[in-house]
Amino acid sequence: MAWDGIPWFVEGTAASEETLRLIVDAAMCGGEGVVGPADLLVTALDAPAAAVQLAPGAMIAKRRAALGGGSQSYAARMPTVEQVDVPPVTVEGPRSDLVIARVEDPYGGETWPAPEDPTVGPYVFTRLVPDVPVGTTSIRDIDPDTTAVTLARLDMPAGTTTITADMVTDLRQLARPRSESFRRYAPGWPAPDELGAITDVWEAFPMGATWTEKIPDWATHVTVHALITGLLHPDAVEARGNLRVSLGEQHGAAMPCAATVPGARTAAQTGHTFLLSPGDRGQMLDITLEGLGDAAYTGVLRADTGTGLSLEVTYSQKPVAA
Repeated sequence: MAWDGIPWFVEGTAASEETLRLIVDAAMCGGEGVVGPADLLVTALDAPAAAVQLAPGAMIAKRRAALGGGSQSYAARMPTVEQVDVPPVTVEGPRSDLVIARVEDPYGGETWPAPEDPTVGPYVFTRLVPDVPVGTTSIRDIDPDTTAVTLARLDMPAGTTTITADMVTDLRQLARPRSESFRRYAPGWPAPDELGAITDVWEAFPMGATWTEKIPDWATHVTVHALITGLLHPDAVEARGNLRVSLGEQHGAAMPCAATVPGARTAAQTGHTFLLSPGDRGQMLDITLEGLGDAAYTGVLRADTGTGLSLEVTYSQKPVAA
């Protein structure tokens, strides 16, 4: 019989472990990593010691055992904080260690000892993988066949006996990160607005280029990209300025714009990726395109009926501390 005889779900049957792991794998679209953005964060202890702390959370680990076929994943959760001891570094150091969450299933083709009571396990552990190559970012780099998720790397100088925050590098990835994108358009400015005259205070440019948006409660980051086309340069002298996007009270990096040909139209763009604080999530925030003239140049850039503006906003989910 080529098929696993019992699919999920037929009444009165018991599906195989492989089929149940298939459901987990399909739900995650084959991804592995932590489930929530703040899950399983590795940090130094509040009072630094020879250990690190692992926050509660959940993870999905791809099954890499040879038996049972592919497209299978394990789901595991840790409901409480865990402390992981870190052996001291000798004077011959430095040393780098990986912190991983590993499924040790002795029935799936990997060589692990069976637990005393197979019905309660445990089958999942936080493990410290010592003395990995400098810059290692995944357990896959050194042990590609293990069923594990990489959480952090500890980079410790020679003689280290206590772990501090600067020694911990977060390496978590989300098993199935969410994202959502949309665009906003402004087709022109019947009342012309100019960039260049004001050189000491950022102002909305073009006038009215502000959108009030509801931030998804699941988002940890938002990327805003703005493109203005058809800006008119009416002057005989060069025009220069800067554009930026702002999200609430956060301001993106300034990007330059310029024009030298009188009567010509030009395009300008700007953008930024913002980290959303927990307090921002689920709230209404203003997204504003702002401009600032360059005092060394007297020309202007004018938004008018021949100007168009498109704003692309992408909400995303990445590992964060909270």
